[in-house]
Amino acid sequence: MAKLLTIAALCLISHSAWAIDPATPTISGAGDIVTRRATLISQLWGTTTLPTTLPSVTQNIGNSFPGYNVARVDRYVASMSNGQTNTSDFYLANSPNNNRVVILNPGHQGTCDWTAFSAGYRMQPVLQALLAAGYSVFAMNMPDCGSTSAHTALFASYGNTGMRYFFEPAVQAMNYWDTNFSFRDYNMIGLSGGGWTTTVLPALDTRIKISIPVAGSWPGIVFAAPLACADNICGDGCDAIGCAEQNWTNFFTVAGYIDLYMMASYGPHRRQFQILNYSDNCCFGNSSFVGSGAATFYGVDFPTFIGNYIVRVKQKESVVMPVYYDGMIDYIADQHQISPNAQSVILSILGSTGPGGAGGGRRLFHMW
Repeated sequence: MAKLLTIAALCLISHSAWAIDPATPTISGAGDIVTRRATLISQLWGTTTLPTTLPSVTQNIGNSFPGYNVARVDRYVASMSNGQTNTSDFYLANSPNNNRVVILNPGHQGTCDWTAFSAGYRMQPVLQALLAAGYSVFAMNMPDCGSTSAHTALFASYGNTGMRYFFEPAVQAMNYWDTNFSFRDYNMIGLSGGGWTTTVLPALDTRIKISIPVAGSWPGIVFAAPLACADNICGDGCDAIGCAEQNWTNFFTVAGYIDLYMMASYGPHRRQFQILNYSDNCCFGNSSFVGSGAATFYGVDFPTFIGNYIVRVKQKESVVMPVYYDGMIDYIADQHQISPNAQSVILSILGSTGPGGAGGGRRLFHMW
């Protein structure tokens, strides 16, 4: 079992970072989850409930992946406040035996053309594998096709409202499915900025049952500006990756990342399973953790740091029930990606047959 942070390491944490994004859950009970969820929804939409808006849907637009198990592809256009729109495609599986949906978010790709994504991220194989397993897939693009400068501009222009544009396209899509389909459940997977979206949206919308974010967040670092700047992950005032959504103070003061993990995994038939890549060449991996100075800052190595906060969430299960949160470090991924190993784990979790993925005696991942 991973050891807890030492008292000395805890004392190194700056007061401001600790207050905004603590490494220990602050959720006090089920009622607290409901209250914080309503507060965050109100901050984004101005009401205590999610919007009931429906997207504009065009059926049978043509299939960009003709070799995949696709019955048809529908295009969803979400029209939102301040003239913001989002275009994403819904791949309905051919012979969808499980009658289930996965929202799949690829993160900051810089394009909405899923055929143009770099092969190294492995988004197309994940899409293919989900469809082959009978899941219909909502290929959800980030705002402005994942442009980080456009994301920063959203908050500069619209403040708190800017956050809603990362989530509302999926909310509108689920509203549409509630009205026009009878799917068994909705689930979510994402990489990078899509992993961040997959971390946060299920904390706001309980219709998402299983959420699996990959390389999308960790607590206690993004708001510690010296670490975040060195790591190029969104520290306040950093001229780095510019992903303002990950460190919008007003939002994360209500619920830090570790609280959001609890909120996303609380409730019947709900689960969040976080995957981080040890050898990630972008972010949220060992090189980021060491290179940013976080290893010295916290006084522990990368696996121990991850294990510490996962264990802390698990310990809260006696206070807030049911909470089903877990995670793993993927040692097979050789870059910022959803590796073949992680893909196997994802399919196993969705199928409720356990974490899976290990084989041949190799150390594929570290779990708690």
